[in-house]
Amino acid sequence: MSPATDGGNAEPAYQVLSFQPHQEAHARKYIKRKSHRKSRGGCLGCKLSRVKCDEGKPACTRCRRCNAECQYPSPEKCKSVPKSNARERVEEHRGAITPYNVPFPFAQPSSIALVDAYLQSKSPTRGISRVSLLHHINQHFPSAHGLETAGGHISFIVSLGISRPYLLDVTLAVAACHLRHMYQANPYPGLGTTDTIAACRVAEHYQQSLAFRGFGRALTENFDQEASDSVLLSSMMFNLLSFALDDDDDPYRSWVFSSAPDRLAWFSLNQGLAPLLMSTKQFHDQSILRHIFDASDDEEKTYHGDDVKSLSKVPSHWLRLCGLDYTSEDHEHVFYEPVRILAELFPIPVNHQSFFLYMAFFGKLGVEFRAALENDSEEAMWLLGYWLGMLCRFDHVWWLSARARRDYRAICIWLDKRKVRRRAGAEGVMWRLLMIDLEGATQPPLELGSWHSPRAEELPQIDES
Repeated sequence: MSPATDGGNAEPAYQVLSFQPHQEAHARKYIKRKSHRKSRGGCLGCKLSRVKCDEGKPACTRCRRCNAECQYPSPEKCKSVPKSNARERVEEHRGAITPYNVPFPFAQPSSIALVDAYLQSKSPTRGISRVSLLHHINQHFPSAHGLETAGGHISFIVSLGISRPYLLDVTLAVAACHLRHMYQANPYPGLGTTDTIAACRVAEHYQQSLAFRGFGRALTENFDQEASDSVLLSSMMFNLLSFALDDDDDPYRSWVFSSAPDRLAWFSLNQGLAPLLMSTKQFHDQSILRHIFDASDDEEKTYHGDDVKSLSKVPSHWLRLCGLDYTSEDHEHVFYEPVRILAELFPIPVNHQSFFLYMAFFGKLGVEFRAALENDSEEAMWLLGYWLGMLCRFDHVWWLSARARRDYRAICIWLDKRKVRRRAGAEGVMWRLLMIDLEGATQPPLELGSWHSPRAEELPQIDES
């Protein structure tokens, strides 16, 4: 840009030179940009997106066009403040977010802090932006089935994630995953569905990779109440993603038929929650997850009590499969607690509260159980398959049902390929009973006390040849 003077005291008339390939330079007159008033009263959605808001009431034009909820900061928070007082401006905006009840004191973030938190990491290339994922959380998470981890406190989780970025990142990963499932279940007309789903997947993996890095560091630090809730919430969301990321419904593509060394990585990830629960136990009474802890057991402490429980409710052919009987006292046996919990769960009705009882089974699976799966143990496969079959009853849980259904079918096929029903003698009778039970695991439970496994003489005859 070069100045051209007109003489006298006139202000220089600047010219702008434009250069194009293989062309001479072109000069044009510089036109000064018109001054404009900076909007400080725009809605939170436009502030998050860093776009100009027309400040329409009750909703601005952009929010109406996007069919989004339009929220404004309270009027007294929107007064102009000098740039030098940026830190004070952040403090003045505290309380702009919709209030909610939390189980322990925690400062609510300002709108500016919220914007900064969501823009502190770049959005992935060709992936859903962090701002769009925030919008999805605000619009769809409160009513989403299967997000029981949030416990209705998604605003609190977002706020906590501002100071614990790994929690924010994994929450955004879950948002991207949920958005992908919505597109897959109900493709929107006029959108490039394949490209959109791919963009959701990119965001899922990107946000999860960011979360893993911060989560690993958080586990090495001392816990307080906020840190305890943050790592527990993050661990539960990682477990959710381990089920939801793989949505291939072909049973032959399940880990059951895989020979990959990491085929049980999802299993190991879910096992990490149990020791984390033990190390944070002192903070559970004041935790935002208290409702989950309370719903994970009954008044008799059937599922997590310290007292040794009997196997009286376990069918005899289940015990025989596991190498146990009603007089067994080896409570450290790898299959003792898993088979007991399965028998306890069978008559439990399917509802929001019982979901956490059903998930208690996984907490009973230790390293030995994983090793048994690695070694293709028929006993471990049957026990895990029966639990997966019962999880299929929760067909409204978007992140769980497809994966549970696929792996359940895979285990049924895997056992049939080993011809367990055709085995001779008492072993064959046992397996025919077991397979009847396994194939009925997906059915809603009968009335308590009406469970009846067929007797040996009631079984269909198998041609041993």
